[in-house]
Amino acid sequence: MIRPEMIAPYVNNPVKFTRDIIGAQPEDYQADIMMSIASNQMTSVKSGHGTGKTALASWIILWFLSTRPYPKIPCTAPTEHQLKDILWSEIAKWLYNCPLNNEFAWTNERVFLKSQPETWFATARVANRGDALQGFHAKHLLFILEEASGIKDMLFEPVLGALTETDSKLLMIGNPTQLSGFFFNSHNKDSGIYSRFTLNAESSTRVSKEHIARIRSIYGLDSDPYRVRVLGLFPKAMPDSFISMEQIDKGLNLNIKSNAISGISIGIDIARFGDDETIIQQVNEYEGGGYKQLPPIILFHKDTMETAGETIKLIRQLNKQYPRYKIQVKADETGVGGGVIDRLEEARVSKRDLYFDITPINFGGAGGELEEEPIPFANNTGLLWGRVKHLLAHNQLDIVKDELLISQLNNRKYRLNGDGEIILERKEDMKKRGATSPDRADALGLALAPPEKPCIAYAF
Repeated sequence: MIRPEMIAPYVNNPVKFTRDIIGAQPEDYQADIMMSIASNQMTSVKSGHGTGKTALASWIILWFLSTRPYPKIPCTAPTEHQLKDILWSEIAKWLYNCPLNNEFAWTNERVFLKSQPETWFATARVANRGDALQGFHAKHLLFILEEASGIKDMLFEPVLGALTETDSKLLMIGNPTQLSGFFFNSHNKDSGIYSRFTLNAESSTRVSKEHIARIRSIYGLDSDPYRVRVLGLFPKAMPDSFISMEQIDKGLNLNIKSNAISGISIGIDIARFGDDETIIQQVNEYEGGGYKQLPPIILFHKDTMETAGETIKLIRQLNKQYPRYKIQVKADETGVGGGVIDRLEEARVSKRDLYFDITPINFGGAGGELEEEPIPFANNTGLLWGRVKHLLAHNQLDIVKDELLISQLNNRKYRLNGDGEIILERKEDMKKRGATSPDRADALGLALAPPEKPCIAYAF
């Protein structure tokens, strides 16, 4: 049972609480932030990846729950995955392995004192509604905003309005992906009213030097991905980058979960040059909307017959796994791609155990408008990438955590031509300035291209 004399040494010392009760050893920079939260009303932390910010937030939640009577801790994040699969599971990990497990119960939406479930709790509210954080009032109130850069401004207004009590607090924490909004302002024009911290992955013992070196070699030291993902700094203004890091991060954090597949597509980007990759990319579509990228098949220095053979092998596996679905294959027909398409078409007709359609796509073909986007594209490349961008921006595309794919998506520039159409940078020009050929991103765009025939399930 929680007794006042037991918690007295920890009321203003979350670091001692974490060491003595939870059994964790915070890094020095985590300890500094935790002590700041204890003594300041509003704390804002921008961070690179892997620095232990989620563990820090979970310790603070358990500390506040255990050292205040009748506390309320509303927690939010832009997606259910970020909130429940990451923060909430982190709370569960520490709670189950310490004495607090006897006092508190954990569900997928709440952590609460067993004897006071309605008045002593932390709760998870996904930030997809304007009222997610409204209506919370208590003498001891702590708001936790995870991945705060992605939370819409309208959610901050009820939070600031509720911070009226002496022991009401706000912790904003996340990767600094966006150059506007409350989180950005907390480190800029409103910095005077926040206790502010920056977590640099280069200084963290939790992040391997090999991982940092890999990101540095892919993106470069002065790139936005390195600034955001390693240094914990806001990106520079990059108006010529077609897909932003903010949009990419949405895809990395989406984590679509469903067994109700409504379609399966394969995109094939065929290498034209010696150093380029041939990519065979599978994407699953789910009922109710949403797409999930699976890890791609990556080939080097393969001829057209070998590429076709690898594709047929994947189709055959998918036909066995999902016998009711006709697989939709979309392949780049330019250059050597025509030979791969010819071989696949031959197999489609002659092999009775293969069940798929194939759609040839020319990257240089005529452009046009996407239904969802107001500005037309000059060619088919723009249409394909425009669809990827739209799905990422609207939380409909779950992408794999592949640093080279992220680099390719973020590193392609664009401009408007004389007709006011969007035209993307050519592969050749990307390579001239040191960027890699966007083979993995192109294959993803191909897989997401609308097929000529619908991905419907057939009854046998």
